[in-house]
Amino acid sequence: MKPLFNRVIVGAVLFGVGLSACGGGDKTAAGTTLLLVNTQAASTVATAKKGDLSTLKGSVVQILAEGEIRDPGDGQTSFNSSGSGFFITSGGRIVTNNHVVTGAGALTVLIGGNAADRFPARVLGVSECSDLAVLELVDKGTYPALEWSTQQVVPPLETYAAGFPLGDPEYTVTRGVVSKAQASGDTSWASVRHVIEHDANIQPGNSGGPLVDSEGKLVGVNYAGGDPGTGTAQFFAIAQDLAQPLIDELQKGNKETIGVNGQAFVDKENNLSGVWVRGITPGGPASNAGVKSGDIITTLNGVDLGGGTLAPYCRVLRSAQPNAAMSIRVLRFDTKEVLEGELFGKPLASVFSFAQQLQEQVPAGGGAGVPTSGEFVRVVDDTQTISVEVPKEWSDVKTVAQDLAGLDTKQPTIIAAPNAASFESSFGPGVALVLLEVPGVGSVDKDEVLRGMETSIPECSNFKYADYQDKRYTGRYLTADCQKTLGVVALVSPVGDNDKALLIVAQAATDGDLAAIDKALSTFEIG
Repeated sequence: MKPLFNRVIVGAVLFGVGLSACGGGDKTAAGTTLLLVNTQAASTVATAKKGDLSTLKGSVVQILAEGEIRDPGDGQTSFNSSGSGFFITSGGRIVTNNHVVTGAGALTVLIGGNAADRFPARVLGVSECSDLAVLELVDKGTYPALEWSTQQVVPPLETYAAGFPLGDPEYTVTRGVVSKAQASGDTSWASVRHVIEHDANIQPGNSGGPLVDSEGKLVGVNYAGGDPGTGTAQFFAIAQDLAQPLIDELQKGNKETIGVNGQAFVDKENNLSGVWVRGITPGGPASNAGVKSGDIITTLNGVDLGGGTLAPYCRVLRSAQPNAAMSIRVLRFDTKEVLEGELFGKPLASVFSFAQQLQEQVPAGGGAGVPTSGEFVRVVDDTQTISVEVPKEWSDVKTVAQDLAGLDTKQPTIIAAPNAASFESSFGPGVALVLLEVPGVGSVDKDEVLRGMETSIPECSNFKYADYQDKRYTGRYLTADCQKTLGVVALVSPVGDNDKALLIVAQAATDGDLAAIDKALSTFEIG
């Protein structure tokens, strides 16, 4: 018996597309105000002495946050968390991490570890990508601001980390040395060009606190603990050469932000990746576009956000002009609905999604899917006519144009799968796309063509038909149960172009396979 894919293609040609070719067919052409409460009179706060670590305590604050944050896979949850910060001006401006404050509904700041020292404040500016935020106390007064170090930050510079780890209101200081001056700053929640690696122990709750030299002057801003899997005790601070100029800018407003508390992730089992929206700033660009907590931002300005770090997301934000429209595509996790729109432009609207339409049709206990890393690669056919992005794990690719019965010329074709032979003959996961360029092909009765294909795949049953419609293509598709996988065959035409039709043949063993097929179809291009 001929391979599955070939049988489907022949079926398409003999039962409609081929007839159309013979018949000729007709041509048709922000900022959020947060409350930080402090009852101490400003005049009682002493000014720190230069070079005296004993006075550092008065410059360091604890920040308590409460609100709603949604972590991947969880429902909306109330949270109470804490971070650290420090005075950067004598007028009461405080530096901390963005991840400490963004998405919180209320904040309380304690000064110097004293539970009675609480001042109201507001957020002046945040940077999602550099994980920095500047707050300002509402009460006027004089506060002990830290100064920037003038020492060269190279190993083994002696350093001290001050703050309030693990939510404990008791002030702590740990000592260490700089072990690396320019470590990688790409994480799941930030993308900093380079950071300081040091071994002055920090814990959750130290985020946003100062890293200082032996004179009590600022070397950097702590933002990340070590990786327990490495067996080493290394910690990380945003370097002063990057932090200092950005903090000056944040005192004037936001930078590198769309108003979300985002976390990049990769779910290999379900073939999902992107930036998970943990929290959102009311009135910010993302909120105004209709983004919600629990959404997964999959592309921004056409850039894929897979890979597990915030680096691609931040490249887009850093390249964008202020307040310029940016396209955004999200997956609404709760409903599997795919939405597209613009920041500073058109609000999100639902688009066609196989993952949403067919998630209940993937057979229970179906064939094994192939987990992916969330990284996609673009594949181009041999004629340089069509291209598509597929998971990099679908690396068994065929791009040779097909000779199809009833047609005089070879048709541009792409087949991509973890195992092309399995996809073509044994119902394994994968996708095939064929561009049919025949006069009037887009105006044929697509149901007639699809019904003809049923006889080509007797291994499949339970055929169902539905409309396909997105911004670029319109047509019909069928689904079928095919030996523990879900088979999908679609025949769609570009809107306004009846001389072309795209034949799509796909197999899905898991919901993740459907998500990968969705991604492929959203990136398909005709050259």
